Amino acid sequence: MITIDPWERAADCDRLMNAAADPSRRAIFEKLREMWITLGNEKAMMTEAELATEIEAIGRLHIELASGRARLH
Repeated sequence: MITIDPWERAADCDRLMNAAADPSRRAIFEKLREMWITLGNEKAMMTEAELATEIEAIGRLHIELASGRARLH
């Protein structure tokens, strides 16, 4: 069973976006928030495996971007 809630992750991104002083960091968290919201809206139409795959992919990107190890160009 999947325990990660896309809506909670979107809320986390919203908080990070509002706290970021750097405009590029705000933009990163805004895009991540949009990805989590999209997943939250579509998860009812996905299989458990599809949902797990998407959560893993967005979650990995979320961690990398939040830590500053990667950037969107």
